[in-house]
Amino acid sequence: MTATTFQFLILTSFILAPLLSVEGKIPESCKKYECPTFNVTEMGKDYEIRSYDSPVWISTSPVQDTSLVAATRKEFSRLFSYVNGYNNEKKVIKMSAPVISEVSNGNSIVVSLYVPKANQKNPPSADGIKVQRWKASYVAVRQFGGFVTDSNFMTEVAALNGSLAGTKWASKTHNGFFVAQYNAPFEVFNRVNEIWFLY
Repeated sequence: MTATTFQFLILTSFILAPLLSVEGKIPESCKKYECPTFNVTEMGKDYEIRSYDSPVWISTSPVQDTSLVAATRKEFSRLFSYVNGYNNEKKVIKMSAPVISEVSNGNSIVVSLYVPKANQKNPPSADGIKVQRWKASYVAVRQFGGFVTDSNFMTEVAALNGSLAGTKWASKTHNGFFVAQYNAPFEVFNRVNEIWFLY
C-alpha cells in the first residue's frame, strides 16, 4: 500500500465516520478477541445501560497528560508487551478488547486492557502493571465511529451527558469517564469506540 493510498483511506474514514451509525452495535473485534460480557438493561436515545459482571483488567499507573491519544498510545505499548510475555512469568496472554482509558481528576489517565477469563484467576505480575477487579457494575455507554481524537471524545462525553439528562442516571454519581477502543490502529473502517460512565 502506498503512502498516498493510506492517506486517502484515513481521510475517507474521517469523512464517513459521522455518517455510520454504530449505536447498539457489538464491535466486530469481539468476534476475533475476547471482550467482557454484559447485558443491556436499558436502551435510551443515543445511549444504552449495560450491566457488567465483575470484569478483570490489567492497568498502568496513572499518568498526567493533556493528550488522551498520546497517553493511550504510550501506555498501551506497555500492556501489549505484557500480554506478549514481558511479565514476571513470561506468560503469553491472548489479545483481548477493548482498551479503555480512564480520565479522572482533570488529566489523570489510566489505560487498561481486559483480561481473558482463562487468565483472570491469577494474572502474572509485572512492574508498573496492576490488576483491577471490578465489582458488578452498571455502565452508561455511547458508541461512535472513526478514530478517537483529542477533540472528538470530549464532544461524545458531552453528548452522553446530554442524553442522560432527565433520566434516573443523571443523579447517580460517576467518577470521571472511560474511552473504550475496540480496533487496532491499522483498522480504518467499521471502527467502534465508546464513552463509558461507570456506576
